[in-house]
Amino acid sequence: MARYVLFAKSLCFDAEHQMFYPLNSSTQRVALTTLQCAVLRRVLNAQGKLVRNQALHVLFQREPTDVPFADRLTTTIAEINRLALHAHAPGALIHQVPLIGCVLAEQVDVEPYNDIVSVDSEAKMSVIVQPATRMKTVVAKRKSWLLRGVLVIFLLLNVALALVTRHELAPTGHAGTNYISYGHEAQTQVFIAESLMPNSFAVQDALRRFRDLKPHLPDGSTPPLLYINRARTRIFTSAFLCVRPMSQKNNECMSWMVSAQEIPDA
Repeated sequence: MARYVLFAKSLCFDAEHQMFYPLNSSTQRVALTTLQCAVLRRVLNAQGKLVRNQALHVLFQREPTDVPFADRLTTTIAEINRLALHAHAPGALIHQVPLIGCVLAEQVDVEPYNDIVSVDSEAKMSVIVQPATRMKTVVAKRKSWLLRGVLVIFLLLNVALALVTRHELAPTGHAGTNYISYGHEAQTQVFIAESLMPNSFAVQDALRRFRDLKPHLPDGSTPPLLYINRARTRIFTSAFLCVRPMSQKNNECMSWMVSAQEIPDA
């Protein structure tokens, strides 16, 4: 509704055209400014609750001036009440609470008003207003559910992206990373790649170098696990000294190249 009936149907506030006029004499119209109209609508929509200065300050920012906000608010409220009295209102519309805000006067009752409604159907005004109120409530709920739906979809997309990233970055199993148990060398358990034969030169040479060089982990301890594999660009082998099984992500493995001679890629 763009119009409101105030003071028990004695004063009409036309918010669309920004004016006051007596309900029984629409020709005696009193114009309001855009700022006065915005302040009055904010107070009317509060339905008798206190409207704090912080909520009204946004309206005054639309019309910048050097006059302090508190003085402008006091002047605006006083002017609204003066214009209402000029339109034959029986009293003030708005009461100001200094330094806090303003509130609708106690003697003011507010009802939406529609010129299309005939005089015979004015008694049914409350029946017509109730469905409109319900419709506003339903719209608000729909907006709330829509916002929740957007948030749920956003969270699901994040979870899906995390799963895809984890799948793409996780190590994949192939022939070059599958190992079989070979045995033990002192306190170290030895594994060799499935592509290598246990009696092959690569395996035996790596074991010989392991016995001769006795490599240690950075902390000086003997590696509990040794993984032997064929290097891509080296004649002999590459090996890994590991604290935990290589299949684990946090295996603390250290690459140990047992040959430094290189050949071109095939």
